[in-house]
Amino acid sequence: MRKFNGKSNLLISLLLILFTTLSGCVYSSTHIYLTWQNDPHTTITINTISPTREYPTEIRLKEADNLNSSETVIQLSPRDFSIVNPPRKITTYEITNLKPGQIYTFKFKTNKNKFTKEYKFKTIPNDGSPLRFVAGGDMGILPSAPKLLQQARKFNPLFVVIGGDIAYANGDPKNDWIWDIWFTNWCKLMVNDDGCLIPIIAGIGNHEVNDKDISSSPEERAPFYFNYFPQERRSYFVRQFNPFFALIVLDSNHIVPVSEQVEWLKTTLEANANYPYIICTYHVPLYPSHRPFDRTISLEERNLWLPLFDSYKVSACFENHDHTFKRTKILKGNQPSSEGTIYLGDGCFGVNPREIKNLDLGYLEKAESRRHFWFVEVDAEKLIAKAVDEEGHIFDEVNILPRLQPKKVTNQ
Repeated sequence: MRKFNGKSNLLISLLLILFTTLSGCVYSSTHIYLTWQNDPHTTITINTISPTREYPTEIRLKEADNLNSSETVIQLSPRDFSIVNPPRKITTYEITNLKPGQIYTFKFKTNKNKFTKEYKFKTIPNDGSPLRFVAGGDMGILPSAPKLLQQARKFNPLFVVIGGDIAYANGDPKNDWIWDIWFTNWCKLMVNDDGCLIPIIAGIGNHEVNDKDISSSPEERAPFYFNYFPQERRSYFVRQFNPFFALIVLDSNHIVPVSEQVEWLKTTLEANANYPYIICTYHVPLYPSHRPFDRTISLEERNLWLPLFDSYKVSACFENHDHTFKRTKILKGNQPSSEGTIYLGDGCFGVNPREIKNLDLGYLEKAESRRHFWFVEVDAEKLIAKAVDEEGHIFDEVNILPRLQPKKVTNQ
């Protein structure tokens, strides 16, 4: 893990001021973003991080384009995030009992009795219309990261899945400036054409975790991840997107051992077995495109998770960590098959790409050293995943039919 001395911190501060000046953003502004803790059709969690003494104390919420909608006033309880310097004020509020597919507007009142501008969000529809999302991992704050975000927003995704290694702050409080840059990029760019903020589903990776002993609490080991991304306050969970798919987020041994998630994974797969598609995401790949095939975590995942993926006919897994583009063949039992699971990756949503390896092992259908994200559109008939690079070029595409019938794939 990289350490920073006083001179480095001074240089970083000057670069950060230069960055925010050039980008037209103010470093001390409040970051406002969305996550989910429960049903994405009827809830939303509004989060703020305020590096200044002015912070939100109320949310004013109402339905958009509804003259009969009354404004709901929600009192917030800001909490101190004091492990960073200067301390931040964080607010997290889950709004429930919302209407599916509805746009809502909200604004904040601050502790200084000022009102912010109006923001918007949209709950996920459940009417059978196609659902669109973006998936990727290993972002960071290099110039390529906001460039890819600019391309991602053009697809108007309903949400973005980030499979770990989000900002590359290593769970170190001294690296809070990295998160400030990351959130500045996110909040500036991730707004749909209809003006709605795009929610985040955040998986955990090795660069969310510090080097504290494993006996420490999860919040101590990954303080930014658990404080900035409230998602049931654990690193593995499931979200259902009706009527098409369940999205299962797993922890590849960063906070919770692979083995300790097996029973939960089995129960969750069984509970969601009637969805046309089941999608999983996690950080360390079962089928790496750069790192060795027999590394410990990948091997353990194949031993413990793969039999469940095969048994429950998981449609696709989004893998990360290796900093490449990859698409595997359809795999079942570690072998190419006419039906099984496709593994898409490999985490290059802003970081520098790495060399492709393992082509001789036979499981890779296509792989490149190329930054990208995956744009996914799902309906009753098919799941289409498109790989998009930082210039906006779609350079790979795979169509997956529902898992409840024999799987056929068309490639472009």
